[in-house]
Amino acid sequence: MQFLNPALLLGLTAASIPLVLHLLNLRKLKTVEFSTLKFLKELQKSKIRRLKLKQLLLLILRTLIIIFTVLAFSRPAIEGSILGLENYAKTSAVIIVDNSFSMDLSDEAGSRFNQAKNAANAILAGLKEGDEESVLSMASHKDKAQYSFSGNSQLLREEISHMKISYSTSDLEASLRIAAILMEDARNINREVYIISDCQSNILNLTQKDSTILFGKRTSLYVIPIGASSKADIVNLSVDSLKVISRIFQVGKPVEVEAILRNSSKSDVKGAVISLIFNGERVAQRSTDIPAGSIRQIAIAAPPQKTGAFKAAIQLENDALDIDNTRHFGFLITEKPTVALVGEQENTRFIELALSGIYSNESADKLTKITPTEFSGINTDKYDVIILATAGISKNDYQRLAQYVSTGGSLMVFAAYNDEQKNTEQFRTGMKSFGFGDLQIKTFQNNQPASFTYVDRQHPIFEGVFKGATDNKTIVESPKIYKMLTAGAGSSIIEAGGGFFLSESRIGEGKILYCACLPNPDWSNFPFTGIFPVITYRGISYLSTGADFSSLMVSGIQNAITLPRKYSGKGSFKITDPSGNELVRQAAILPNGAVLSTEGFELPGAYLINTSDGKPVTVVCVNIAASESILTPIPDNDLIEYLKSHAVEKSIVDIFDYKYDISKNIQRARIGTELWQLCLILALLSAFMEMYVAKNTKADVE
Repeated sequence: MQFLNPALLLGLTAASIPLVLHLLNLRKLKTVEFSTLKFLKELQKSKIRRLKLKQLLLLILRTLIIIFTVLAFSRPAIEGSILGLENYAKTSAVIIVDNSFSMDLSDEAGSRFNQAKNAANAILAGLKEGDEESVLSMASHKDKAQYSFSGNSQLLREEISHMKISYSTSDLEASLRIAAILMEDARNINREVYIISDCQSNILNLTQKDSTILFGKRTSLYVIPIGASSKADIVNLSVDSLKVISRIFQVGKPVEVEAILRNSSKSDVKGAVISLIFNGERVAQRSTDIPAGSIRQIAIAAPPQKTGAFKAAIQLENDALDIDNTRHFGFLITEKPTVALVGEQENTRFIELALSGIYSNESADKLTKITPTEFSGINTDKYDVIILATAGISKNDYQRLAQYVSTGGSLMVFAAYNDEQKNTEQFRTGMKSFGFGDLQIKTFQNNQPASFTYVDRQHPIFEGVFKGATDNKTIVESPKIYKMLTAGAGSSIIEAGGGFFLSESRIGEGKILYCACLPNPDWSNFPFTGIFPVITYRGISYLSTGADFSSLMVSGIQNAITLPRKYSGKGSFKITDPSGNELVRQAAILPNGAVLSTEGFELPGAYLINTSDGKPVTVVCVNIAASESILTPIPDNDLIEYLKSHAVEKSIVDIFDYKYDISKNIQRARIGTELWQLCLILALLSAFMEMYVAKNTKADVE
């Protein structure tokens, strides 16, 4: 038995009042005057006993009047029915509707999302006076405070009608927790939670699940699986994930992408067409066969033809579920990076020559020559890359360079060594602070020069440079090396003569390349080989490409992106969403950079992030969760066990098909017995009996 107004049970303490009055009455002595003892003989023992029984009966009846009256106002109720007393039990219900994009599928019964809405409306059809219900969407939760019960069926129907497919994945665990919070404020004894879903395995967010009991025995849990009885053979392909192989993005150079395709249907797919899209234009296309229930990895590439921000995507042809046929990524191809070339003329002339074909007259302002003595007066933040080919800068300059790199700047250093130069040791110290360890001078005979012994062909600098063999054991054309100042630490890219010829280090958000050979004929014939311009220009391109050229996110998962610290001075950023809408968002400036919230980034596609003056910063790409494309439902037993783990042992947990059983099951759940009428009748009967007994007792006393 349950009480709908349990607080009123405190009124039962009033049942002690008749007993107290009865006891006080017994202690009160009455003086009766009489003239003869003949009246005492008339008080037979049987009459006295009967009088006492009537007084005791009065005490019981008066106590029952109070008890039954309090119980009537407390509204006791029991599950089931009593013949002649059964009635409709008022209900508090929560309807959880799966609105994830997998519900956008259609079968022989039509759109599964519309089927779910029809099921929710069928539940609302049983709404009666005194009932209260709430509707939750499983894939797009609002703030918990925005949910509440309502008895207005028209309002609830409108809420269901306006519900839309979400790009987020479903989270049954979170929905059940919101439903449990709502049930804490429920007014009615009969409580129900309806879960309307296609019951994919991904709705169970087991990473957040614990053993918490969310629902008491008064709450029944019902699952209405949508599409469970469908016999349709739904063919659906999806792009599960992608990996951008290219790390340097240049005009005319192919951008290579590897995509994982999934066939989640029961039928093989022949000749599935996959396309590579740049800014809405198809630039490459391939086809492949994907067996039923399997995945296929496919590579595709195309060269971009201009600079700027690219909204790119891998796309499949339309099928049963279109939304999972596209997966987005992005990249930036900036204008030629702004370069500062620091060093003496004899050390920089070959570097300048290697870059002359790229930094032609119209872009000459992008390449600035700076002498060592001028370097201390320049603003390093003006440059994307600084090339250092001198040992003639000061200790403070090395500290400035370290700060420049740590905030996202890029540095390329060519070894500078001269026994007669005072700053050579300072150069060694500076390189050690950059992460290259102790530098060692190595010299070789002119008739026995050193050569490359290892080249990391997989490094982005050499991406697409070498044809044929791609393993690191195949050595490329090597210069003749007579002198090197090799690094003792860092990440090796090229090795020669028992040391690092080209190595890489990172400080904070920036990168540093160190070449152990100065481009000077006294050191080697390095400046005259084909590998020199490759290392020089490709090194600049690699350094000027941000490590996080594109951020990938899953729709519905709130996050924040940290922009390089060089943007810390920019308070606001312009954001262009996939639909072309622009908004300005303020960034939080922290010591490690500008942190930009991605709240509202739910629409799949590429979001372009620019500074307030229009300079491209990064591309944030939002994709749907791949798990939504796996259409295999949860086995009924597993789902029942999952729900039972959140409810007390005697709770009702059931699965039924809304087409046939929903009305019957709802009526069965909502038929019960409230006993307040019975309690009120018993209170009235007790009152009438008390009046009758009291009248007779008064006559006996007289």
